[in-house]
Amino acid sequence: MYDYIKIEKRGPIAVLTLNRPDKLNAIDLPMKKEIHRALDELEADSDVRVVIMTGAGRAFSSGHDMTAPRSELPEFESLEEEERLLTFDKPIIAAINGYALGDALQQAILCDIVVASEKAVLGFIGPRVGAICYGAVWFLRQTVGWKRASELLLTCDQISAEEAYRIGLVNKVVPHEQLMPAAMEIAEKILKAAPLSIKYTKRLLRRGLFDADVKAAVHEATSVTIPSEDGKEAARAFKEKREPVFKGK
Repeated sequence: MYDYIKIEKRGPIAVLTLNRPDKLNAIDLPMKKEIHRALDELEADSDVRVVIMTGAGRAFSSGHDMTAPRSELPEFESLEEEERLLTFDKPIIAAINGYALGDALQQAILCDIVVASEKAVLGFIGPRVGAICYGAVWFLRQTVGWKRASELLLTCDQISAEEAYRIGLVNKVVPHEQLMPAAMEIAEKILKAAPLSIKYTKRLLRRGLFDADVKAAVHEATSVTIPSEDGKEAARAFKEKREPVFKGK
């Protein structure tokens, strides 16, 4: 049983839904752990061959839950879930139904294929809230190129689904009501292929994307930003519903 996500099986296709719609599916540590556990269970389930990840309500996810205890942050940013997504041997399709920001967008682009509703809004907002996009810094440039990745990560711009498609961040943009049918159609195409061929194609495509150097670099960055005065100011500003005043300390 899960408290923060839902799993629905439609034959060989499993739909994993982030399920905190009252908070725009904001991700805290308990939700991350549930996603990790669900991926373990879905990979072990021989009846499941494709997974679709989406969000309940009007957002895929607004990203990290800024109201969560700061004591969760080191474990939250451990890259364990991102590494689990990367090593998951079955195809995962992200169906972005609305806002996909920060940590949530990091998860989405670690999926194999990304389909977005025309209503989707995407962005990496880490520095805007005194943090870093600890996952996107090491894999986004391989998705959209170094210059585009730099622009997205340094400006924290939120972009439309069409712009995301133009720069290669998503595979397809569809009318909002066609999002899940489009994701299911892609899943059905994958089901026509040999499962072992799909498994090893995924492994070869992702070979070398994650290593000890990446973990060490991310750990260094988060060990500085999480306890910084700017990081604490970002949390205060969020609770007080104002713009943060950063001092570079």
